[in-house]
Amino acid sequence: MKHRGFERILLATDGSDQADAATHVAAALAEPSSASVRVVHCWNLEVHHRHGVWDVEMRSEAEELIAEAVRRLRALDVEADGRLMRSDNEHVGHAIAEAAREFNADLVVVGSRGLSDWRSLLQHSVSHEVLRTVDCPVLIVREDAASLLHEPSRVLVAVAGGDDLAPAIRAAIAAASAPGSRVLVTHVVQAMFGAQGFAYVESDEEAAATIEAAVSMLRDAGIRAEGKLADPGPVARTLADIALQWQADMIVIGSSRMSDVASLTFGSVTHDLLRSSRRPVLVAERLHK
Repeated sequence: MKHRGFERILLATDGSDQADAATHVAAALAEPSSASVRVVHCWNLEVHHRHGVWDVEMRSEAEELIAEAVRRLRALDVEADGRLMRSDNEHVGHAIAEAAREFNADLVVVGSRGLSDWRSLLQHSVSHEVLRTVDCPVLIVREDAASLLHEPSRVLVAVAGGDDLAPAIRAAIAAASAPGSRVLVTHVVQAMFGAQGFAYVESDEEAAATIEAAVSMLRDAGIRAEGKLADPGPVARTLADIALQWQADMIVIGSSRMSDVASLTFGSVTHDLLRSSRRPVLVAERLHK
């Protein structure tokens, strides 16, 4: 497996503090591999509530918002351009997905307000829509995430028993492309319930084999990697605790994206991680079966 970083990063911005943090993280990922970044902002003429007042975003404001993000990226020696897109408030995520396809992006970066973004689907969370409609990896960044970054980076990747390891490992390799970066592979042992209601609990040997396979893939790519078998427990909370103890810059997980919106609201590891950890969460590419 070739050791390489992301090459074409789509950065969605809305001028918020979360989007500013996402810009910083996108630059950090772009620099090691000389990736190009396209900044997009979805502009519409609908009246909306912003900063406590009702107003209309002017086209000139939207264009300046993009221009400022591009200037910030170029000041960090990142190749960047911008694209203004039209969308109503309910379809921003779909517009971002279309922009990602047009740009042939291998990563989409969006800011997230955390718990409030996930509280209600009626709020049309951009993070939810992007996860549902984009096939490439998606990085969700919290407002204070930029303050957690190290150089070189420290990436925690969670792997699940029985799943195809390749998407999560590819994402971890790209996230850890800066020389000297380290990856910690972990797996949380879980009970799996079959159709007839019986429970199957992985053995330590099976879990260790999963971790070792992932570590080998990373080392084959030239990345410093080690494994850690986590104690059984709630997956998101356990991962958040390990990330905090290990001082990870980012948490990488396999794709848990589903077409059914309810599955994102209830029980999603992505959902729970955004509630439990300040770290950026990188969701690997979607698998088509």
